[in-house]
Amino acid sequence: MPPRILFLAPQPYFRLRGICIAEQTCLEVLSARGLEIDVLTFPFGEDPVALPGVRIFRLPALPGISDIPIGPSLQKILMDLWSLPWIAARLVRGGYGFVHACEESVFLAALLKPFFMFRLVYDMDDVLSLRVERSGFLRSKALLRGAAALERWMLRRADAVVTNSRETTSFARRHCGADRVVFYDHAPPLPPVLNGSLPAERERLRRRWDLGDQKVILYAGNLEPYQGVDLLIDSLPEVFETLPGTVCVIIGGQRPQIEKLRRRCESLGIGPSVRWLGPQPLPEAFAFMQTADVLVSPMTQEKAVPMKLYAYGGSGTPIVATDLPNHREYLNEDSAVLVAPQSGALAEGILRTLAEKNLARNAVITTRAGESAEWGLSEAYRAAGQSPA
Repeated sequence: MPPRILFLAPQPYFRLRGICIAEQTCLEVLSARGLEIDVLTFPFGEDPVALPGVRIFRLPALPGISDIPIGPSLQKILMDLWSLPWIAARLVRGGYGFVHACEESVFLAALLKPFFMFRLVYDMDDVLSLRVERSGFLRSKALLRGAAALERWMLRRADAVVTNSRETTSFARRHCGADRVVFYDHAPPLPPVLNGSLPAERERLRRRWDLGDQKVILYAGNLEPYQGVDLLIDSLPEVFETLPGTVCVIIGGQRPQIEKLRRRCESLGIGPSVRWLGPQPLPEAFAFMQTADVLVSPMTQEKAVPMKLYAYGGSGTPIVATDLPNHREYLNEDSAVLVAPQSGALAEGILRTLAEKNLARNAVITTRAGESAEWGLSEAYRAAGQSPA
C-alpha cells in the first residue's frame, strides 16, 4: 500500500497566487496517482477544488491575526511557530511515509524528522534567506548570516528538493547534493485558448468592463511592491499622452493595495484610464489576457520565476517585461520586449509593442520535455528513497 503524504502549505490556501497554484498542481498530480494526502494549511483562504484522496486540515486561528500578507512578516512567523505542535500532532497519528514541505514549513519538518522517521521532500519556491534579505524584513547582517546557515542545515536534512528556477536549483545543488535535487517546470494547466471564439469573448469582456474599442494594457497578479505595479503606473502618463484612448487594466490585489495605487493614479492625472478589476477567477483572467493588446510584467526585484509568465505566454498576446534574471528564465528578445526596470523604458516598450501588432507574438511558453510536474514529482519521490505510487 502506498505511504500517505503530509503536505505542508504555509499560506492562506487557496488564493489565486503563484505558490498556491503550484501547490494545487502538485496535489492534482499526487491525487491522480491514487495517493492519500493530508494538507495542513493556514486558517485563511478559500477551499480549493476537491481532489480524490486529498483532505484539507486548517490550523486554528491565532488571536489578533486575521490574515497573512505575502512575503516575510511577523504574522507569518507567529503562524509558522503555531503550526509546529499541529504538525507534530498529525505525525503522532502515524501513517505518513512522506512529508512534502513547501517554503518555510520545511524548517519545522526538518526539526521533527528525527522523531518520526519520515522521508522529507522540500518544495523550494525560492531561496528563503535571499527572500528575507531582498524584502528588507531583516537588515542585521548577523541575523541574515544566521538565516543562511539555517537554510543550509535544512537542505542537508531534506531527502529530496524540488526546484523551479536556475537560482533555486544552483543553490540547492551546492548544499545538498545534485542527486537529491529535481528541477521541473511548475506550469499550471491553463484554461482553453479561445481561438475561434476570441472575437466574441473580446466583445463580451469589453462590454462588461466598458472598454469600447480602446487599446488595452493588462497586468495580472498580486500588487506587492516587488511586482513593480507602481513602476507601471509611473510609465502610463507617457503612454496615454502618445496614444490617447488607451486604457490599463489591473487584475488582482487586495482592497487596501488597490486604493493606495488608485490614489497614485489620481495624483498623476490618469485615474479614469486605469481600471481596477480586483481578483478574478483564472479562466476569466486568462480570457482577458488573450483579448488584451499587451501584457506587462514590471517586476523590479529578483525573485522566483513569476507564475504569471506561464499564463502570459500561453495567451499568445505580446509581452513587455523588465529585463531581470527571473524573467529571462523563460523570456528572451524573440518572445518578449525586455526593458530596463525604469518608467521611461517601460513606456517605450509598451508603445513599441502597441505600434507593432505582430511584435513578440511567438511568446508561447511550453513545458520543456522531461520537466513536467508528473515527471518532476516522480523523480523527487524516487530521490527521497521510495516511489510514492
